[in-house]
Amino acid sequence: MAIVERTARTPTARSLIGPSALALCATVSLAATANADWNEDCLETKEISEEITLEGFRDIAVDAGAGSLTVIGRPGLTTAQIRGLACSRRDGDLDRISLESRGDGTTLTLRTVLPPVVRTRIGNLNAKLDLVVEMPSAFTLRVVDTTGSVKVSHVASVEIDDDTGSIQIQDVPGLVHVVSDTSGSIEILRVGSVRIDEDSSGSIRASAVVGDVYVGRDESGSISADDVGGSFTVVSNASGSVRYNNVAGDVRVDRK
Repeated sequence: MAIVERTARTPTARSLIGPSALALCATVSLAATANADWNEDCLETKEISEEITLEGFRDIAVDAGAGSLTVIGRPGLTTAQIRGLACSRRDGDLDRISLESRGDGTTLTLRTVLPPVVRTRIGNLNAKLDLVVEMPSAFTLRVVDTTGSVKVSHVASVEIDDDTGSIQIQDVPGLVHVVSDTSGSIEILRVGSVRIDEDSSGSIRASAVVGDVYVGRDESGSISADDVGGSFTVVSNASGSVRYNNVAGDVRVDRK
């Protein structure tokens, strides 16, 4: 379900989504000029704000295109609170940037909608949408991200499939599962357990992990693990150093 956007000062859209009647209130304000504090080379910016009630949901999935993503879990929260800032560097692109939300069983999915993303002559993306999502700390999170940094904290568990950009995860009591990361560093701190299936390039650092740390295939970049309560496993490491300290369980490091 797409957000309805108007040029009024404080437009509002109401719709129904989710497994039950779910009220969605969206407030969109349009900035006439670029927000210099956020990105000086934006031709236009647009702020997006949503609050979605989460009755009947247990999970949140975010399908994010170009732009940064920050997700923060809050104890006792009963809604998903989303703030976004859209940036356009070409005429006509701003109106094509939006956020869609839909319910599927117990999962609420948020998806950014962008025009075809290309790089300008000076190397910047023509359009992006930076998001900050606050959600209940008891919920699980799934993220598919293409371009931009990802920061996650205080959720029950998280699964990430990332293309480019750094990943920072902390204070997650459950499993941190990185399905794939093409490029960018991965930093993980104070979590239950770690599984990284595939990492093409960029450093990996995991610290203060209660359970196991598992790295499947790592093409390049350093790997470090500190203060691990379980085992530490690296199945395939093509290049880059591997360092570990204070690992309570078994250690297996293979180089291929």
